[in-house]
Amino acid sequence: MSLRLLRVRKKLNSKRPKFLRTETWKHKSFKNDPKWRKPRGKDNKMRMKRSGKQPLVSVGYRGPKEVRGRHASGLEEVMITNPGQIDGLENVIIRINATVGNKKKIEIVKKAAKSNLKIANPALTHVKVTSVEEFDAIEPIKDHIQKLIVPLSIDSDIRSDIVRKAEDVGLLVED
Repeated sequence: MSLRLLRVRKKLNSKRPKFLRTETWKHKSFKNDPKWRKPRGKDNKMRMKRSGKQPLVSVGYRGPKEVRGRHASGLEEVMITNPGQIDGLENVIIRINATVGNKKKIEIVKKAAKSNLKIANPALTHVKVTSVEEFDAIEPIKDHIQKLIVPLSIDSDIRSDIVRKAEDVGLLVED
């Protein structure tokens, strides 16, 4: 995968028009639903490709075959739903499926960090920690955690120790 092809793709994407449905500028209902529909009317100016009308989707706007369907970094993107799928992957960027729960997502991010894989959507919105050992276990993925939840129900000494460690690392702590 050459850097030249990535530059070509970026250039093509910047020149590619936003394809709009026929008469989106006339109807309010299309503003909320901007998906493409091919114009099929007998006298439709857009279908006839008249000048001044919106461009039609066509093969000429397609990008180079080598970079088509790849992530913006140039790596191939792989969808992951469980930690076992990470085994044997290299030179790819992984995307964690949206249906994966927080517990399994933490395991996936840990395993990907060990394997030196890039993650397209690593953000863990919240991670609940009830002991110092659990906090030490999530330390390698601290960059991906947005909020650390430490329940008030645990022992105050342990809680204060976890909160102090989290603040030293730079994590936002919530009750």
